[in-house]
Amino acid sequence: MTRAPSESTRRTDSLSRDEHLLKKAIRLNTTLLGSICGCLTGLILFAITLWAYALKGDQSSYLGLLGIFLPGYSVSPLGALVGLFWGGVIGAAMGAWTYWVYARNAGPRLVDYVLRSDRAQQVIEHSVLRLDGNALGIALGSLLGVQLLITTNSLVLRGTAAESPHAALLAHYLPGYSVSPAGSLIGAFDVFVIAYLFSRLLAWGYNQIADHRYHRLRG
Repeated sequence: MTRAPSESTRRTDSLSRDEHLLKKAIRLNTTLLGSICGCLTGLILFAITLWAYALKGDQSSYLGLLGIFLPGYSVSPLGALVGLFWGGVIGAAMGAWTYWVYARNAGPRLVDYVLRSDRAQQVIEHSVLRLDGNALGIALGSLLGVQLLITTNSLVLRGTAAESPHAALLAHYLPGYSVSPAGSLIGAFDVFVIAYLFSRLLAWGYNQIADHRYHRLRG
């Protein structure tokens, strides 16, 4: 005769299933956000390129600088298609990375707060979305820092660092930055700090409004 599972065993199994579902939801959301960001970024770059090509103004030469970082890109109909491709790839990577890092940092607290709560259903029904400033800062800061590292060092590897005055202008805003491997590390750190502090400030302001709305609704 088999014994019925105890309450603690059933609760453990339920938590395990819920955590598994949460991880699958994070993977799905990462894919969805990456796809959405990729499509938007690609289409925006495609449209801007055709617009600049049609106007043939100064913005055309400035936009053409993207060809330094995007192989095959130019301000032309063919370049617009290349921009659509690279915009999709880069946008998808940015969106997926941002959500994945944010979820990795904020996800465990969500599990502890919701899934392990005895009143999980009530928590979900009456919850108000709040931003985790630390997780958001790490996600955006690391994303922008890595981008600066890649773009700067790509200029160095291609031997066009001295021909990139626009990149050198960043030194006015990022102390210690230069178009060099060492300068890229300093600049990446500067960008990370700026993005992190901005994210903390943004999350604080948003959460203040969200909390005010939540208390007003609870009355």
